[in-house]
Amino acid sequence: MEIIELARALGEKLADSQQYKNFCETRDKCKANTILKAKLDEFKVQKKVYDIESQKEENDENLLDAISARMETLYSEITQHPEMKAYTKAEDELNVLMSAINMTITSYISPENLTSETQYDDSDDEENGGCTHNCSTCKGCH
Repeated sequence: MEIIELARALGEKLADSQQYKNFCETRDKCKANTILKAKLDEFKVQKKVYDIESQKEENDENLLDAISARMETLYSEITQHPEMKAYTKAEDELNVLMSAINMTITSYISPENLTSETQYDDSDDEENGGCTHNCSTCKGCH
């Protein structure tokens, strides 16, 4: 089927894109970082304990407060870690690309929702209608 072949070709192009390569590289660095992995694992355990304790009919508020404080500390440490910041940035960039692709496809199958000027243009020149990577300013894919 021609559409499936085109989808495969698009998938291959996506896998070869710099956004996807950056995403994979930063993801792998996060997974390999033992300190970051330990914090993520502890956060998951703390979350599970918090959920279990909070569902009890007579839960221990002091325990919940202590767990919540620890989770906040871990969350901050995780999100401020340089490798996690790089991963989050790479993930956001990949999501922007995927959204642009989806919007472009949608513009061809839902033309009543978008104008004829809504074809995707990967130009970053805002003054000339390029993508600002801020969807709140978006008028559809260029």
